[in-house]
Amino acid sequence: MPKNPTLSVLETGQKERTVMRSLLNLAGVPNGAGAWQVIDGPGGDVTIIDVDSDEGESRWLALRDSGQNPIALTSRRGFPADYLLRKPLSARKFLDLLEHVSSGDIPPPVSEPIEEPDRGGAPEWLRLEQSDDPEQATLAEHLRAQTWNSAVVLEVSGWPRLVIDPGSGSWYYDGAIVDMEPRMFAQPMPASAGKPVSSGDLVDEVGGAVRRPLSELKWFAGLAQSRGRLHPDLLGNVEFMLTQAPSEAMNNEHYAQLARILIRAPVDVDELHRLSGEAPEDIAAFLNACYTTGRLLVNREAKVSGF
Repeated sequence: MPKNPTLSVLETGQKERTVMRSLLNLAGVPNGAGAWQVIDGPGGDVTIIDVDSDEGESRWLALRDSGQNPIALTSRRGFPADYLLRKPLSARKFLDLLEHVSSGDIPPPVSEPIEEPDRGGAPEWLRLEQSDDPEQATLAEHLRAQTWNSAVVLEVSGWPRLVIDPGSGSWYYDGAIVDMEPRMFAQPMPASAGKPVSSGDLVDEVGGAVRRPLSELKWFAGLAQSRGRLHPDLLGNVEFMLTQAPSEAMNNEHYAQLARILIRAPVDVDELHRLSGEAPEDIAAFLNACYTTGRLLVNREAKVSGF
């Protein structure tokens, strides 16, 4: 290996190349190797190829058949590479693998992971914990289940004053939604926390609060109810598709990407993770929020009938 080896990174996005450059600049590689230089084209001393596309897999196969041994970057289970990096990219495993390659050592087979069980790059999707009391639920669950079919004022300890009017599809809050603590939305509350408001009293109850679309509250309540954990209705042998992208999702580049994938075709949660490369906690929060807004199609017979 040259004193200052080069690393070809092929068929990957700019994000992955930037992360790799940053990791190498910050940590370097042990065993006396010099400073690594990441190049975007072929010809490096070591090559990493993202094989989760037809072009990437074809390129990896061509290099392997020519006698080279490129590193495969993938979220797929059982990809037949001697050198394998799982998505999402782990800093420690990336640097450890380069250490092995630069020293001429062959790491253990990929079927015998060093640090954790091999799940093929797919995360272990955790279930959203729910209260054992059927009367207790998060605000997102109350909104999804339409617990209140007329105007109510929420009276919950530690919460700001909220007025919800399902009949007009509105909610009222005298403040900015970004100032509301996300942990509030994970707090179960009884249905009785919504105190009924008559149509005659609604104007007085609202006061000078800003009128907002109820879809906005559903989105943020669903998004924050339990980050990193999926609603139990969304686990298992299920495929998803969006009827329409929630407008709130399109204001965030990560959620917008997930929305664009789900608009095109039905996918399961592991496939959504593979296609998007987004963090599992962001995918879980996104799916929970879409489910709360009623925009998410959930097919439990996906493997049999399709949508």
